[in-house]
Amino acid sequence: MSFTKFLPVALLVGVLAAISVLGWQYFSDASRYPWLQIWPVFITWGLYFVAGAKVGRLHKEVLGITGGILFGYLTLVVAFAPSVQSMLGGMWSLPVTVFVVATIIVLLELTDWFEFAPVYFIAYAGYFAYVFGKFSGGAGNVTDMFYFWVPMMVGLVFAVVTALLRTRLLEAEGLYGSAQTTVFDKEAA
Repeated sequence: MSFTKFLPVALLVGVLAAISVLGWQYFSDASRYPWLQIWPVFITWGLYFVAGAKVGRLHKEVLGITGGILFGYLTLVVAFAPSVQSMLGGMWSLPVTVFVVATIIVLLELTDWFEFAPVYFIAYAGYFAYVFGKFSGGAGNVTDMFYFWVPMMVGLVFAVVTALLRTRLLEAEGLYGSAQTTVFDKEAA
Protein backbone atom coordinates (compact mmCIF):
# COMPACT_ATOMS: atom_id res chain seq x y z
CA MET A 1 0.00 0.00 0.00
CA SER A 2 1.30 3.45 -0.84
CA PHE A 3 1.89 6.35 1.51
CA THR A 4 -0.70 8.43 -0.33
CA LYS A 5 -3.41 5.78 0.06
CA PHE A 6 -2.63 5.22 3.74
CA LEU A 7 -2.26 8.89 4.75
CA PRO A 8 -6.04 9.40 5.29
CA VAL A 9 -5.99 6.52 7.80
CA ALA A 10 -3.08 8.06 9.68
CA LEU A 11 -4.87 11.42 9.71
CA LEU A 12 -8.05 9.73 10.96
CA VAL A 13 -6.17 8.20 13.89
CA GLY A 14 -4.55 11.56 14.61
CA VAL A 15 -7.96 13.26 14.66
CA LEU A 16 -9.46 10.60 16.95
CA ALA A 17 -6.43 10.86 19.28
CA ALA A 18 -6.79 14.64 19.40
CA ILE A 19 -10.53 14.32 20.09
CA SER A 20 -9.88 11.93 22.94
CA VAL A 21 -7.35 14.30 24.50
CA LEU A 22 -9.66 17.29 24.01
CA GLY A 23 -12.50 15.35 25.63
CA TRP A 24 -10.25 14.40 28.52
CA GLN A 25 -9.17 18.03 28.97
CA TYR A 26 -12.79 19.15 28.90
CA PHE A 27 -14.07 16.56 31.36
CA SER A 28 -11.07 16.30 33.63
CA ASP A 29 -10.73 18.76 36.40
CA ALA A 30 -7.89 17.80 38.72
CA SER A 31 -9.72 19.21 41.71
CA ARG A 32 -13.01 17.41 40.93
CA TYR A 33 -12.01 14.36 38.87
CA PRO A 34 -8.39 13.42 39.65
CA TRP A 35 -9.19 9.81 38.81
CA LEU A 36 -10.06 10.59 35.16
CA GLN A 37 -7.01 9.64 33.09
CA ILE A 38 -6.43 9.50 29.33
CA TRP A 39 -3.59 6.97 29.14
CA PRO A 40 -5.80 3.86 29.68
CA VAL A 41 -7.71 4.82 26.52
CA PHE A 42 -4.53 4.55 24.46
CA ILE A 43 -3.59 1.20 26.02
CA THR A 44 -6.73 -0.59 24.87
CA TRP A 45 -6.96 1.32 21.61
CA GLY A 46 -3.60 -0.06 20.56
CA LEU A 47 -4.21 -3.43 22.19
CA TYR A 48 -7.20 -4.05 19.95
CA PHE A 49 -4.96 -3.87 16.88
CA VAL A 50 -2.15 -5.90 18.41
CA ALA A 51 -4.77 -8.56 19.19
CA GLY A 52 -5.75 -8.73 15.52
CA ALA A 53 -8.53 -6.11 15.28
CA LYS A 54 -11.27 -8.72 15.18
CA VAL A 55 -14.74 -7.71 16.31
CA GLY A 56 -15.47 -11.39 16.93
CA ARG A 57 -12.86 -11.37 19.71
CA LEU A 58 -14.03 -8.11 21.25
CA HIS A 59 -15.97 -9.90 24.00
CA LYS A 60 -12.76 -11.70 24.94
CA GLU A 61 -10.90 -8.41 25.18
CA VAL A 62 -13.64 -6.96 27.40
CA LEU A 63 -13.49 -10.07 29.60
CA GLY A 64 -9.69 -9.94 29.69
CA ILE A 65 -9.58 -6.26 30.61
CA THR A 66 -12.27 -6.69 33.24
CA GLY A 67 -10.63 -9.84 34.58
CA GLY A 68 -7.17 -8.26 34.67
CA ILE A 69 -8.48 -5.31 36.65
CA LEU A 70 -10.39 -7.62 38.98
CA PHE A 71 -7.28 -9.76 39.49
CA GLY A 72 -5.33 -6.57 40.25
CA TYR A 73 -7.88 -5.53 42.84
CA LEU A 74 -7.93 -9.00 44.41
CA THR A 75 -4.13 -9.08 44.47
CA LEU A 76 -4.03 -5.85 46.44
CA VAL A 77 -6.79 -6.95 48.81
CA VAL A 78 -5.22 -10.37 49.45
CA ALA A 79 -1.54 -9.37 49.49
CA PHE A 80 -2.08 -6.51 51.90
CA ALA A 81 -4.59 -8.30 54.10
CA PRO A 82 -3.26 -8.46 57.66
CA SER A 83 -3.84 -12.23 57.85
CA VAL A 84 -1.82 -12.89 54.67
CA GLN A 85 0.96 -10.53 55.73
CA SER A 86 1.19 -12.16 59.15
CA MET A 87 1.28 -15.63 57.55
CA LEU A 88 3.74 -14.86 54.72
CA GLY A 89 5.44 -11.74 56.01
CA GLY A 90 5.39 -8.31 54.43
CA MET A 91 8.14 -9.16 51.95
CA TRP A 92 6.46 -12.29 50.57
CA SER A 93 2.74 -11.49 50.58
CA LEU A 94 2.72 -9.56 47.28
CA PRO A 95 5.09 -11.88 45.33
CA VAL A 96 3.18 -15.00 46.43
CA THR A 97 -0.17 -13.42 45.55
CA VAL A 98 1.13 -12.31 42.13
CA PHE A 99 2.51 -15.84 41.57
CA VAL A 100 -0.93 -17.34 42.22
CA VAL A 101 -2.73 -14.81 40.00
CA ALA A 102 -0.21 -15.11 37.13
CA THR A 103 -0.55 -18.90 37.26
CA ILE A 104 -4.35 -18.64 37.11
CA ILE A 105 -4.21 -16.17 34.19
CA VAL A 106 -1.97 -18.49 32.17
CA LEU A 107 -4.22 -21.49 32.95
CA LEU A 108 -7.16 -19.49 31.58
CA GLU A 109 -5.58 -19.99 28.14
CA LEU A 110 -7.10 -23.49 28.26
CA THR A 111 -10.64 -22.08 28.24
CA ASP A 112 -12.60 -20.71 25.32
CA TRP A 113 -13.93 -17.39 26.55
CA PHE A 114 -11.19 -16.44 29.01
CA GLU A 115 -8.04 -17.44 27.13
CA PHE A 116 -6.76 -14.00 26.15
CA ALA A 117 -3.92 -13.99 28.73
CA PRO A 118 -1.95 -11.03 27.30
CA VAL A 119 -5.00 -8.80 27.73
CA TYR A 120 -5.36 -9.91 31.35
CA PHE A 121 -1.70 -9.14 32.02
CA ILE A 122 -1.84 -5.71 30.38
CA ALA A 123 -4.96 -4.72 32.33
CA TYR A 124 -3.47 -6.22 35.51
CA ALA A 125 -0.26 -4.19 35.12
CA GLY A 126 -2.22 -1.09 34.10
CA TYR A 127 -4.37 -1.32 37.20
CA PHE A 128 -1.26 -1.51 39.38
CA ALA A 129 0.12 1.58 37.61
CA TYR A 130 -3.19 3.36 38.16
CA VAL A 131 -3.31 2.54 41.88
CA PHE A 132 0.39 2.84 42.75
CA GLY A 133 0.74 5.94 40.58
CA LYS A 134 -1.93 7.42 42.86
CA PHE A 135 -4.05 8.55 39.91
CA SER A 136 -7.07 7.74 42.02
CA GLY A 137 -5.56 8.59 45.35
CA GLY A 138 -3.90 5.18 45.62
CA ALA A 139 -6.66 3.52 47.60
CA GLY A 140 -7.07 0.52 45.28
CA ASN A 141 -10.75 0.12 46.14
CA VAL A 142 -13.76 -1.03 44.08
CA THR A 143 -14.39 2.51 42.85
CA ASP A 144 -10.84 2.63 41.46
CA MET A 145 -11.58 -0.51 39.43
CA PHE A 146 -14.52 1.24 37.80
CA TYR A 147 -12.57 4.47 37.22
CA PHE A 148 -9.83 2.52 35.48
CA TRP A 149 -12.21 0.21 33.59
CA VAL A 150 -14.24 3.02 31.97
CA PRO A 151 -11.38 4.62 29.99
CA MET A 152 -10.17 1.15 29.03
CA MET A 153 -13.59 0.50 27.47
CA VAL A 154 -13.53 3.93 25.78
CA GLY A 155 -10.24 2.88 24.18
CA LEU A 156 -11.89 -0.23 22.77
CA VAL A 157 -14.70 1.89 21.32
CA PHE A 158 -12.13 4.17 19.67
CA ALA A 159 -10.37 1.06 18.32
CA VAL A 160 -13.50 -0.42 16.77
CA VAL A 161 -14.43 2.94 15.24
CA THR A 162 -10.88 3.30 13.91
CA ALA A 163 -10.95 -0.17 12.35
CA LEU A 164 -14.34 0.41 10.75
CA LEU A 165 -13.41 3.83 9.37
CA ARG A 166 -10.03 2.55 8.19
CA THR A 167 -11.73 -0.14 6.12
CA ARG A 168 -14.25 2.33 4.71
CA LEU A 169 -11.55 4.87 3.80
CA LEU A 170 -9.39 2.30 2.04
CA GLU A 171 -12.36 0.83 0.18
CA ALA A 172 -13.28 4.36 -0.97
CA GLU A 173 -9.77 4.52 -2.43
CA GLY A 174 -10.32 1.21 -4.26
CA LEU A 175 -8.35 -1.01 -1.87
CA TYR A 176 -9.98 -4.27 -0.83
CA GLY A 177 -8.89 -7.35 1.10
CA SER A 178 -5.15 -7.95 1.20
CA ALA A 179 -4.53 -4.66 -0.62
CA GLN A 180 -5.42 -2.95 2.68
CA THR A 181 -2.59 -4.54 4.64
CA THR A 182 0.41 -2.66 5.94
CA VAL A 183 3.78 -4.09 6.91
CA PHE A 184 2.48 -4.35 10.50
CA ASP A 185 -0.60 -6.27 9.34
CA LYS A 186 1.55 -8.73 7.36
CA GLU A 187 3.96 -9.35 10.22
CA ALA A 188 1.19 -9.69 12.80
CA ALA A 189 -0.64 -12.34 10.77
